[in-house]
Amino acid sequence: MLSISKISLRELKLFNDDTGLSEKDFLPISKVRAMSLIANPRANSNENVLYQAHWNEKLIAYLTVLPDIAYANNQSIPFAWISGAWVHPSFRRQGIATKLIDAVVLDWKGMLMATNFSKITEAVFEKTKTFKTIKKIEGQRFFLRKTLLSYYNCCSHSNPFSYTAEKFINLLNYSNLTRKFLKIPKNIEIEYFTRPDDEILNKLTLATANTLTKRSTEEINWIIRYPWLINGLLPDRAAQKFFFASVIPAFAYYMVKVFKDDELIGVLLMQHSNTRFTVPYYWFESGTEDIMARVILLHASRAKASFINIYNQKIVNSMLNLRPYYFYSKKRTRKYLVADSMADSIGDSFELMDGDGDCAFI
Repeated sequence: MLSISKISLRELKLFNDDTGLSEKDFLPISKVRAMSLIANPRANSNENVLYQAHWNEKLIAYLTVLPDIAYANNQSIPFAWISGAWVHPSFRRQGIATKLIDAVVLDWKGMLMATNFSKITEAVFEKTKTFKTIKKIEGQRFFLRKTLLSYYNCCSHSNPFSYTAEKFINLLNYSNLTRKFLKIPKNIEIEYFTRPDDEILNKLTLATANTLTKRSTEEINWIIRYPWLINGLLPDRAAQKFFFASVIPAFAYYMVKVFKDDELIGVLLMQHSNTRFTVPYYWFESGTEDIMARVILLHASRAKASFINIYNQKIVNSMLNLRPYYFYSKKRTRKYLVADSMADSIGDSFELMDGDGDCAFI
């Protein structure tokens, strides 16, 4: 018999500390993701964040939500991003994911958003008749090398044919040579940080002031300190029981200040996750986007990332002008699905940053 259970933020700590979890066949959440949710400064301890479906006490599906706050119409509106939905292959196409989403919609009174989802998950949302796409952001994926991997958090091939094909394609990749000549002007200097100082926090807070979620210094610190991925060269026993990646060979944040003639012109929070490189949060002076594009491209290249995802249109346009230094590019569209009640509260004229939703963590 199918049953659905819910775990609140308060209960999640006890759940995460349960030593018996390691003996389960599947895990509904990784330890690092649970720690991040527990530390979320915008979450209420009574809010349900983890939903599980069991069939005769066997875990067959789960879904997590990420609590947040939206600022619209002179109001602060608690809501949650849907993230991390999974159904056991033997139980798919039986409406179980829809039941989980229905439970979340009921709990959160329809104050929900979703992005960064797969096509399969999008189809499930559409089946509920509760969600609609109210915003699309056009971006670009810039390839530094061709990868035939089906999932961006992978970095090794199980299929020797795809590995060989990828190697052959990249023999024709002229940007491997041309990137060696990519430079930043001599009057540009970069300063690195492992933790944000007050100036970085103030600039990123300023950059997000007109966005839907308005990040404060507390939230920016939380995002940096509690990612959902950690470095690990060998497979982690517990992580292998969780469908989504949690331990990967290469994960890092690069937090930099960019100076021109000793004047601060930009702050970039960049993230490298195996094959992928992103810039979740950023601030830069108008007219300096060409410099920011070069700084991003140089970091992604030296991190040996396969591609860069960018949704800031100014940086996208500047990156397109650096055509000799990357292999090729493709247009990307990021959709934002919003439940009906949430759509009524926020409308459709809002701004977002690349890192909103779960995009900053993975």
